[in-house]
Amino acid sequence: MKTLTIILKSGSMMNMDPNFALKLADAALKKGYNVNLFCYGEGVTVIKKGQNPKRFPNIEKICRNLMEKGLKVAACSTCSIARGIYEEDAIEGCKIGSLTNDLSQFIADSDRVITLTR
Repeated sequence: MKTLTIILKSGSMMNMDPNFALKLADAALKKGYNVNLFCYGEGVTVIKKGQNPKRFPNIEKICRNLMEKGLKVAACSTCSIARGIYEEDAIEGCKIGSLTNDLSQFIADSDRVITLTR
């Protein structure tokens, strides 16, 4: 089975990159891919639970749904901590990890890697 890794470096709900990343992940999962999402920089805000935006898609709800379908999510620990996001603040199942372990393994296991950034 092929594997896609998406690196998300943009987290603002205003620019819709998180929503695009999850739509891409959903499409790949539907085509039978294994999909990894690694959140870096502002992208780590995606894993914060309890966000309930009024005028934007509910990223937490979408993320949880995709994780049930097999999406693996990890976020840079340094970036997360710098933004006040700790394990207890993260959506259940999202790993706060590292570039050297998690991202490097995602990349090594992937057939394709896509980076979304602003």
